[in-house]
Amino acid sequence: MVSNVEEHSVDQIQSEIETLFTPCTVGKKTAPNRLVSQPMEANDAAAGGGVSERALERYRNLARGRWGLVFVESLSVTDGFLARDKGLILNKQNLDGFKRLVEEFKRTDPDALLLFQISHSGSHGRSLSKSAHVYAHDREVDRFSTDELAKARDEFIEGVLLSQQAGADGVDYKSCHGYLGGEILRPANTRTDGWGGRFEDRTRFLREGIEASKSRLRTNDFLLGSRISMYEGIRGGCGTSGPDELIEDLTEMEEVLRLMAGLGMHYVNVSAGVAGVSTELVRPARSCKHLALHQFRYAKKAKETAGSLRVIGSAYSVYETTAPAYAAENIRKGHTDFAGFGRQSFADPLYAKKLRSGESIDYCTLCSGCARLMSRQANAGCVIYNSYYRDLLRDTKKDCH
Repeated sequence: MVSNVEEHSVDQIQSEIETLFTPCTVGKKTAPNRLVSQPMEANDAAAGGGVSERALERYRNLARGRWGLVFVESLSVTDGFLARDKGLILNKQNLDGFKRLVEEFKRTDPDALLLFQISHSGSHGRSLSKSAHVYAHDREVDRFSTDELAKARDEFIEGVLLSQQAGADGVDYKSCHGYLGGEILRPANTRTDGWGGRFEDRTRFLREGIEASKSRLRTNDFLLGSRISMYEGIRGGCGTSGPDELIEDLTEMEEVLRLMAGLGMHYVNVSAGVAGVSTELVRPARSCKHLALHQFRYAKKAKETAGSLRVIGSAYSVYETTAPAYAAENIRKGHTDFAGFGRQSFADPLYAKKLRSGESIDYCTLCSGCARLMSRQANAGCVIYNSYYRDLLRDTKKDCH
């Protein structure tokens, strides 16, 4: 699918890069280019999950970076289930802070599309906060009741409406990486209370949430999309054919894509894997970087399946200096509409601007320092190019001993 970009000349790569800076419509809005800053949790909220000065500065920097589309990271729709001890929480009490975030971002870059990723940690809370699974697992973990899942659906709907009030261009209805919105989609979810079992019941959370949100939005140009894990790499996970299956079968996820298109959603942000379980599928390491080719294949499948949805591809950071050529080729061939960068946006928030102007870029070295900070519940960022995070990684290591 992707040619050997290492054999491309500098002139050829520069020519392909121009592809990345063509505008692209999403719904009734237009992104100025095809480069996407993916939602990267930094665990640096103020008290109560509010927007801190550190968070504001991160998004100011991303605005300075002139990305086509920027996601504001994993905003919890509840203060009861949290994956991070300083995770951002989108609620009425914190709304003014999110309004300020949008205002300051748009003041710097009025053209980029700014979307809020709304989330519920589900089982990822573990010892940090309340934690529950959608369906029974081997280990002893609480299971969501019927009423609790209905409440979570309503909290997502409220999250969509609050995102619009804050001034965001749209939302990502997070359904990936083992969080609540993704777990409920799995064939392994064999609940019998209307929230599991049949495909229609496992997609009810997404379907009812999007339908109710659309009916209550103030305008018809607000963007609705979802980040999904096409294949999770676990038994009975998304991208398998049944509760006991492990081998990849994308048939049902293709139906999820068709459902999203039928609901009038505008884009899908394609990913794979489960955080902390099949991590190499989520973010391939240098030693297995060609796992990113699976992510490219999933994006291509999404384009083929539901062409009305704009498609954001993932895992480009792993290809470092050659990532732009991979991204441009996939876009030019119609395999994706956008190229998403996660770790790279931590390493150099000015990436898009620098790529366009030919400036020297701070490339992600794939050291996983940001992930280690996150696992230690510390502020997360690039430990290579930012001394604050480098010192924090050293200090938190001492605290672990």
